[in-house]
Amino acid sequence: MEEVRSFTRGFSAENCNQCGKCIAGCQYTDLTPKQAQTVMKKVTAGPKWYPELAFCIRCGKCDHRCSKDARPSDLQHECQEYKRRRETELPSSMAYAINGLVTEGWGANFFQDIYKGLPKVDRAILRNWATPKKSKDLLWIGCTDRMLPRSLEESRALRNIAKFGGPDDCCGVWAIQAGLMDEGYRIAKRLVNRLKENSFDRLVMACGHCQKVVTKMIPQALGIDVPFPIISIYDYFLEMIEAGTAKVTPVHLDAAISDPCFGYENGNEYLDSLRGLARTIGITISELEHNRENSICCGYNGFFNDGKISKYVKTAMLKRKDFANSGKKHVLSYCPGCHLFNHYFQPGYKSHYLLEETLLALDGKVAEPFSVLYKRMLRPHIAWNLTRVSKSALLPLPR
Repeated sequence: MEEVRSFTRGFSAENCNQCGKCIAGCQYTDLTPKQAQTVMKKVTAGPKWYPELAFCIRCGKCDHRCSKDARPSDLQHECQEYKRRRETELPSSMAYAINGLVTEGWGANFFQDIYKGLPKVDRAILRNWATPKKSKDLLWIGCTDRMLPRSLEESRALRNIAKFGGPDDCCGVWAIQAGLMDEGYRIAKRLVNRLKENSFDRLVMACGHCQKVVTKMIPQALGIDVPFPIISIYDYFLEMIEAGTAKVTPVHLDAAISDPCFGYENGNEYLDSLRGLARTIGITISELEHNRENSICCGYNGFFNDGKISKYVKTAMLKRKDFANSGKKHVLSYCPGCHLFNHYFQPGYKSHYLLEETLLALDGKVAEPFSVLYKRMLRPHIAWNLTRVSKSALLPLPR
């Protein structure tokens, strides 16, 4: 109970005037302004689960449409949490997608299955990354980038920065997105404590989703102090280029840049530096119709409502429409998850990962691009676990 009481509930009911603008402008619903007003009057009466909120994927964009700074996205998280607490069990497909709970006895998850199936040399890298370091700058490597560790470990441009992130270290974002706020709190608290085991002056974040959680959600919504300065790996690359310690060989790419859900949450300076780095390494950028503060999710957030593939597909199709309207066949992502899903599940479009493109420009190679990940998935234990959760992911909810 002490852990539960430490939450800081972010929604400001006293600020909310129930105008409905926060959800009336949502990309994932067709509510009219009047319907949205009715829903908000109902929801703000008390945070519990309302079927009218089934469209919400908790991307946080409703906060930008709220003129009263009431933080309606936090209310959406509370309603999702209410739903989870009243279920007899978590959908198995959703549980399989959540990392960071192995220490609590949870079963297999996708990330752990990938780590388990890595070659010996890759597993040795993860063991080394799990060990606390002493360094001026410390590179935190999130769950997704750890699935192909050689790319960062063997990078010449990153040879002088210590790298950290063990198999079960996680920021807690997917537990939080699923409405498992207690679990998300414990995962996040363990991560902050693990980071404190290191000795460093500055934390460099490879994953922007982790950056959002550590800089915004952990201190604001979870009330956990984060006592160190943080920059993105893309700012780190720009520092090296500007200092002349890294030489650029242009990659010559023309692509539409695809902002993920977390992009704007990390601030306009974050978005501008990403675009500045892309241009610096030779990428000609065009903007999608929905970008920056109005970006559209790649689809993965939709999966964490009920663990259904259908919700992911419905969300991803909105992104695909943006791709089509851009007139570009090449798409640039800086979220590893977005790149992964765009690469494998958006046929007809070529996805490029800004981290990999930067390594190409600075190193001339990428040891293990995400395009080879499918080979890591061809393991009996992964096939078994995917089969085990497929019913939960594919079949409609029981009535």
